Amino acid sequence: MSYLLIDIGNTFLKWGTYSPPSSQGRSLAQDKMLAFGRVLLEEISMVTKEWRRQPAPGAIVISNVAGTGVVNPTLRSLEIWPDAPEPHWITSRAEQCGVKNGYLNPAALGCDRWAAMIGARALVGERPALVVVCGTATTMDLLTADGQFLGGGIMPGLGLMVRALHQNTATLPDAQGEYVDYPRQTVDAIASGCAHAQAGAVERLYFLHKRNHPDLRCILSGGAARTLGPRLTIEFTYHENLVLEGLYQIATTLG
Repeated sequence: MSYLLIDIGNTFLKWGTYSPPSSQGRSLAQDKMLAFGRVLLEEISMVTKEWRRQPAPGAIVISNVAGTGVVNPTLRSLEIWPDAPEPHWITSRAEQCGVKNGYLNPAALGCDRWAAMIGARALVGERPALVVVCGTATTMDLLTADGQFLGGGIMPGLGLMVRALHQNTATLPDAQGEYVDYPRQTVDAIASGCAHAQAGAVERLYFLHKRNHPDLRCILSGGAARTLGPRLTIEFTYHENLVLEGLYQIATTLG
């Protein structure tokens, strides 16, 4: 039996198949991966080609923050396995997998953030963590050592920041610049300025929370994490996909 885990974000559908945990001790998704892929949301049907190469999963767990429009295309793609179980679409709960939801309305928390925190908890154990996921949006969420989610911040992601400058000004270009310490052309100034903004927000929250949580760990994940990471002056741990890690932990609790 294997798990099929699906992370439907604002831009991509990411998926992975994983072997179940061993009978002894805690297992992490990153140690159990069998296959991984991603497709743009407008090309969800293309995932069928990849899934045909995989055996029918024993469990399917999905995080979806892209709205109802992606549900039917995803379900149609899953029809290649007639005997596969019904997918489990996660929602944020008051408590799950050792994480306690501090939102005033727990169900209003994005299920991707919820899964990412569950994944982070599995990685760091009983230590406080600043969970940073760098995607279309950049999210920064604080977990205490006992698993309490205290709150977090959301800001435009790195790519969204760059595009917003082009779309809302008359002359700033829509071009890919590079980070440099002292930019001498506009495209590099945009790339560098947006990178500084992202890094500054992460580090500000890190030092704010570190006052009360001296053992604070920072975990960085998401598509723009490898761009942001070198700009940070704090120590951090990189994880390829915290949402899928969290979905794996949830999958292990399902009957």
